Amino acid sequence: MEIKTRHYVPRAFLMLAATFLFIAGSAQPSDLSGSWKLNDSRSKFNGEYSFAPLRITIVQEENSMSIERVSEFQGEEFTRQSAYTLDGKESKNEGFQGAEIISVASWEKDGKTLNLETTLEMMDGGELLIKARYKLDGDNLVIENAMEGGPMGDGPPETWVYDRQAD
Repeated sequence: MEIKTRHYVPRAFLMLAATFLFIAGSAQPSDLSGSWKLNDSRSKFNGEYSFAPLRITIVQEENSMSIERVSEFQGEEFTRQSAYTLDGKESKNEGFQGAEIISVASWEKDGKTLNLETTLEMMDGGELLIKARYKLDGDNLVIENAMEGGPMGDGPPETWVYDRQAD
């Protein structure tokens, strides 16, 4: 009885190669978790006023992320918490005076940059779109933030750089 293996070897090789390509192409997303403090000197703001939070705490799990933002306005600190899915589906959070904030978070193919697009309905009936890109740069979290629409029109983009804080 003769066993022919020449047809099985190429198929096995192709299956093995395809598995390696799939694994290599499925980049693990960066883990943005941590406590972060705004680094004013490394950040680029657009004028006199910025919406950059002073501190951010991120808890990232497999397909979800929660962010606690601590900001200051007129000398008073306030905290806002948001939760997101990381699969491109809508996440809804409560905004100022009970307004609904709708966000969509999705990873770029390389898994290093998280895009977070947030839509806020304005009191005048218009919408404000905030596009944020979260990525790690060594021990820093970098958030590129741009606003479109709203009462003052499109704003120039900002780059917020945060230093990792010891937990």
